[in-house]
Amino acid sequence: MNNTKMKEYLEELFETTGDLLYRVRIYDKDLQNSEEIMAMDDAYSTIEKSKWMMHNEIWLEKTIDKLKNMRYRLLTMMENLLYTA
Repeated sequence: MNNTKMKEYLEELFETTGDLLYRVRIYDKDLQNSEEIMAMDDAYSTIEKSKWMMHNEIWLEKTIDKLKNMRYRLLTMMENLLYTA
């Protein structure tokens, strides 16, 4: 994947992960996952602050992997929260 496509993919992942993180926070009314959500929130903020490194391909790859893992975990949390609702 070329650098431009990776940047576009990162932006899309960043937005969708942020949206999922927001929704999971709302649906986790019993605070079942509060520690994990706070850790993801911190990681998300760190990524946001370090976006100036988008020109670095290694940073892009690692950040994309991190966001993919976060998104997967958030989807699993959301599924669990909605299933028990």
